[in-house]
Amino acid sequence: MTRAAFKFIPAVLLVLACHAPGVYAQPAPGMAERLHANAVASFRQARFPEAYGRFIALADAGHAPSAELALWMYTNGPAVFGRDWDSTQDQLATWAKLAGQPAPVLVARAYPPMLVPVANRSR
Repeated sequence: MTRAAFKFIPAVLLVLACHAPGVYAQPAPGMAERLHANAVASFRQARFPEAYGRFIALADAGHAPSAELALWMYTNGPAVFGRDWDSTQDQLATWAKLAGQPAPVLVARAYPPMLVPVANRSR
């Protein structure tokens, strides 16, 4: 991870802090809340692909807090995580509706080709 990516960690922690109290304050959380808490735990442990997968599964099932975090991870993927997260335009629209946000537009990105093909690399 580059140094530039580390400067976004306080923002990531702030976003999670805003969502965590609601998850843990409930005395008898339902299944969705427990799964959301597991996704947040994965995120806090820097297991970002796992966390994203958990958030999108819950978001696709209609869980608004997970939809909000899935949207945030999708939108900030290249800047914060150094990668794009997979999604469809339908998913983005549904998550945005659940989160009460405008839907981002799915955009194709072009990446420069590798200088040395993988097959030609020496060990």
